[in-house]
Amino acid sequence: MRIVDAAGIGPEDTVVEVGPGDGALTRPIARRGARLLAIEIDPLRAAALSEEFVGEARVSVIAGDVLRKTFAEWLREAGAKGPAVLLGNLPYYIATPILLRAIQEPEAISRAIATVQREVARRIIARPGQEEYGYLSVRAAAHARARILFDLPASAFRPRPKVVSSVLELSPREAPLDPGPRDRALTLASLGFRNRRKTLANALASAGPRSAWEEALAAMGFSPKARAEELALEDFLELARRVPPAAPRVAP
Repeated sequence: MRIVDAAGIGPEDTVVEVGPGDGALTRPIARRGARLLAIEIDPLRAAALSEEFVGEARVSVIAGDVLRKTFAEWLREAGAKGPAVLLGNLPYYIATPILLRAIQEPEAISRAIATVQREVARRIIARPGQEEYGYLSVRAAAHARARILFDLPASAFRPRPKVVSSVLELSPREAPLDPGPRDRALTLASLGFRNRRKTLANALASAGPRSAWEEALAAMGFSPKARAEELALEDFLELARRVPPAAPRVAP
């Protein structure tokens, strides 16, 4: 299986597999000797897979919704030691929240390698100026380094989906950002992309005077009429630094 090969899984690794289904990834992961925790939302599939691996001390199959707990909690309850590698052919409708959860838990997930819809992968790795660039791109960049390893045609799956898939790798940033400035930058990015039709200065009017945003953008080399899709994560961080949050008003 190419995704397992790409992950370079070995006996020293702990792996969290999300959505094992009928075990297409589970079996090759187990053959590598890794400590494996497979989380399957369908209780019947989980039971069948658990029965297949009964007696395999290094393989645990659990029925449950992966988003109901943190990855740290899943690992702790399974008696597994993190940080783990996340692998999975992720259901397209839930891939984004799973990956965002994973990259925000670096103490539990060391990296994530997952099959997702190609459009989602491209949105995550996009940069300013690209059509797919948006808030998801900025949010992912704030926590991780992302790259597409390879694409998979619909013919690679049974049943055959109607879309092309990509295998995406997410690794933690080498230098984690300070949470305070990072979160404020993400707030500004969220406001900006939520109001794409407005200039960024107008979109951020609820977070500070428009003139302050226009002045900051001009000082950074942008037009005062710039829009959110022109700024990278680093620009939102700089914008947050130049226009700090307004002090709360004190009641008389």
